[in-house]
Amino acid sequence: IRTILLVAAYLASIETWLVNGFQQPVTLSSFSAQQTTTTAHSRVLVIPSLSKPSTPKSVVKAATSLQDDEPPKCPVTIFANNVNKFLSILDKNILKRALRITNHAPALLSLSYFGLVSMASMMSMGPMAAQSGPAQATLASVLTRAVGSTTNAEFAALFPTYVTPAPFVFLVWPTIAILQLLTVTVSAIYPDGEDEILSQSDLSALTLANLASTAWLLSASNAMSGSLPLGSFLILPLVPLFSGFTLRNKPSYVLWAYQLFSSFTTLASILAFTVELQHGGRIPIIGKLSAELAACVFLSLYSAASLGVKEKSGVKRFVNFFALSGIIVRRFTDALVGSSFFGALGNLLLSVSFLGTIGCWYWSLKELFTKS
Repeated sequence: IRTILLVAAYLASIETWLVNGFQQPVTLSSFSAQQTTTTAHSRVLVIPSLSKPSTPKSVVKAATSLQDDEPPKCPVTIFANNVNKFLSILDKNILKRALRITNHAPALLSLSYFGLVSMASMMSMGPMAAQSGPAQATLASVLTRAVGSTTNAEFAALFPTYVTPAPFVFLVWPTIAILQLLTVTVSAIYPDGEDEILSQSDLSALTLANLASTAWLLSASNAMSGSLPLGSFLILPLVPLFSGFTLRNKPSYVLWAYQLFSSFTTLASILAFTVELQHGGRIPIIGKLSAELAACVFLSLYSAASLGVKEKSGVKRFVNFFALSGIIVRRFTDALVGSSFFGALGNLLLSVSFLGTIGCWYWSLKELFTKS
């Protein structure tokens, strides 16, 4: 019995030795009479306490460490190990980078197409525009085949409102395109790691927003006097919906491109709805509204959707102030046509929509100097 108990204690000590990573050698001499005591009266076996492994992996690591230290001798095994090392290096340095760039490609392509259509619409470069000579078939002309002859400035002149901003406000479109290009490019070439600037969902949302903006430009460029495209106010609200997806989900980085894109297209969407109320009259029950009433509807919706938002970024606050400043400038310059300065000012002060615009402008100015 004493021999059996001694062997059991020896095996238990070997297990402890394996678990602890071969820290101390185990010999039979280490078990003295003081460690294993058997008396005729008590027959009590005293065995050293076994240490519990810190992690489940420690047992596997201890059991396989001797095998890992020995280099393989089989040529096939050596070749397979070299292939695995090469594939690991290839995945880390080349394939992972290529996949990341591929994920960003749709956003870059949609941005490029949106920029091309925007340029064609602003400069009346579409195939439907008047041309002095025979048209030459180029890649740009093929891609902008659906662009009409109506520019952004002509669209604003065909369907004027009391809340249409001055032309300089719409120069924000090139800024949006440049910020998008910088953001997507930096995200594509960002160093490898688990953290990413733009996730796949962020890139897909930006792609859909650019495609919706392109569709809106194509619809607006085909507008004519007395013929307001229905898609001008049905498509545009999709842009802030998609571009604001990333912002509503609390991104890890400050994305100025998304903030500017979402803020400005929110204004443009409400303006497109105002144009439909004043010139389209195709909304059931409401029908056509006067310019004064349509402007008041715009101010009410814009205050609720943008000015009244509790948490606003600095970009959104600047866009609010910039856009409302443009509306006041255009409203005042239009009033000066065929009237004196004081005559135009007197007429504006009698307008409820103009006074409401001044109030919203002061609201946006005050928020520029206050924290969100």
